[in-house]
Amino acid sequence: MNQRLAVAIEEVGSEERVAEHFGRCTKFNVCEYDDQNKIIKKEIYFNPLAGEHGGTCQLPGYVKQYNVGTIIAGGMGQKAVSNFLEFGINVITAPGLLYEDALNLFIAGKLSGYEVCAHGNEHDHHHN
Repeated sequence: MNQRLAVAIEEVGSEERVAEHFGRCTKFNVCEYDDQNKIIKKEIYFNPLAGEHGGTCQLPGYVKQYNVGTIIAGGMGQKAVSNFLEFGINVITAPGLLYEDALNLFIAGKLSGYEVCAHGNEHDHHHN
């Protein structure tokens, strides 16, 4: 059965990186992959709240409509994490990674876990 993954993206020059903060991403890259972990479809959805300072707790509901099982972002607050988990969507934080690197690590099963954003704290992520 195919699975779907969303990655919160920010563009830094010509690079696409995992957005440092989920709510401030410019877009979501959504990938569909099959049982052999081969990517069979890529889609792009722009963040309707990009540039806004509030309302980011609504974004999990927005992302949910794309039927993803996992979201990857650089950092995420507790409310957003809780909303995703309530929707049955796994959360992975991977700050600073290039989009393609994060995608490849996830597909290889080497990217997992999340750290909730707390002001002044460093983000932590896990490479298996």
